[in-house]
Amino acid sequence: MFQSLVALSFIAAASAHQNLHQVWVNDVSPGYQVGLRMPPSNSPVTDVTSNDMACNVGGSTVPSGVETIAASEGDSITVGWDTSGHPGPITHFLFGPVDDAAQESGIGAGWFKIDEVDYVDGKWANEVMLANGGNHTFSLPAGLATGEYLLRSEMLALHGAQTIGGGQFYIGCAQLKITGTGSGSCGPTIAIPGAYKAEDSNIYIPNVYNGFDPTNYTAPGGPLASCGGAGTVPAVSSKAPVASASSTAAPIASVIPAGNSSEIPVPTVTLTTRPAPIPTLVVPTTLATITAPGSVIAVPSLSPSNSVNVTVSAPTPTGTGTVGTVALYGQCGGLNYSGSKQCGQGATCQKQNDYYYQCVSGQAFRRRARA
Repeated sequence: MFQSLVALSFIAAASAHQNLHQVWVNDVSPGYQVGLRMPPSNSPVTDVTSNDMACNVGGSTVPSGVETIAASEGDSITVGWDTSGHPGPITHFLFGPVDDAAQESGIGAGWFKIDEVDYVDGKWANEVMLANGGNHTFSLPAGLATGEYLLRSEMLALHGAQTIGGGQFYIGCAQLKITGTGSGSCGPTIAIPGAYKAEDSNIYIPNVYNGFDPTNYTAPGGPLASCGGAGTVPAVSSKAPVASASSTAAPIASVIPAGNSSEIPVPTVTLTTRPAPIPTLVVPTTLATITAPGSVIAVPSLSPSNSVNVTVSAPTPTGTGTVGTVALYGQCGGLNYSGSKQCGQGATCQKQNDYYYQCVSGQAFRRRARA
């Protein structure tokens, strides 16, 4: 399952270390490396307890002297990285809102994840970006409060993850001034450094080259955040959802402002419930119990309120016996039998089973006895 990691490791010599170089907002860029806190080299951070985990080496020095880029919640953001053959995920975090992003180091608590791509359709995030010139696009979440933020882009290379400290973090930070409608905060939040541990199962993977299943992988940093407290509350629709006829719908509660109940029409909702399935009756073709001829048994029919009486008859006797005698092949005995036991026409009453004795010809009896 991890053949792509092995294959990509051979490309590493040609395209290994990397940096974030450019940001686009709705496909418009302020320029190459504008708005970015550029590190002194393209080497990775490997110590997850280092302050460099926040915004790379030198990226937490303030004031940063970096331009802040304007954006709005919901905008499309594209990041442009050096292409790399190192397999692994890409994630994005925001820190804020703050009054002045250029004065914020980003070290510590307050980061929340807004984007993550791991292993999708047989390819790591870096492979997808490799085919796209090193670019990756995502959207700023709705519900962000207006203010300035740090945007942290992280690519984790897992080609050395078989050893503790072998995971390589490539980090780039941009400064954004976001216009939003939110009045609350986003969460959950994490601290960087602090949230990552060198022994975490998504950083240290001893079997990364032998038996590791990347389809179950999730990048560090916790789940994607949700942002609440939108500044403008959408109007409540007066149309109630219609329940589907093929499913069972839950009751719909109407929220009516106090004092205005006469002004808001309350829709009538008809819920259609799927009828209960009718069980299928399977009638066996082989009977396990031998029933004596002449008995009456009840066999259930497909109608749940009716049953059918079936009479089990003895074999039809052949010939005609005298009064008080049993004809040839007729019943002449057995448990619960109360009829005549005298066979006519020279026949002999022979036991077939405990419930059924039959009148058979003497010739047939002699042939069976010799056999």
